[in-house]
Amino acid sequence: MTDRPPSQRRARGTLELHSRIPGARVRKDHLLACARHGVRRIKNGVGHLNVILIGDRDMSRLHREYRGVPGTTDVLTFDLTDRPGGAVDGDIYISLDQARRQAREYRQPLYKEVARLAVHGVLHLAGFDDRTETGRAHMRRLEDRSLEAGARS
Repeated sequence: MTDRPPSQRRARGTLELHSRIPGARVRKDHLLACARHGVRRIKNGVGHLNVILIGDRDMSRLHREYRGVPGTTDVLTFDLTDRPGGAVDGDIYISLDQARRQAREYRQPLYKEVARLAVHGVLHLAGFDDRTETGRAHMRRLEDRSLEAGARS
């Protein structure tokens, strides 16, 4: 039961994890718990969000096709919301290959890096921007909070 009046209740949507990589091993429950915490930052609620694990080849293609940038990246977020002010729909693509490299670099388990990237994508859908140092720092703090909350779930 919620203590909000009906007009202020947020839409309850779905958040799903998909993998295009056979045998990808991530902690699905942890990733989704962290991402759900990040979803709370989306003001208009969520319709349907997909987190999709792909490899570098597919990520490079998407990066070039939609951002005009050659090479891979760790996460790409696509806002698919069909009407302004409506519940947010989106796809969050994560390169599992890049996540593995970053997990090694940051000396953390892969499942935590993948969860962080999922939350990062959710925060972009919520309107947060990491193009400035201040924006990056703010997003990092929000990611940390979501990862901590997900670990407690």
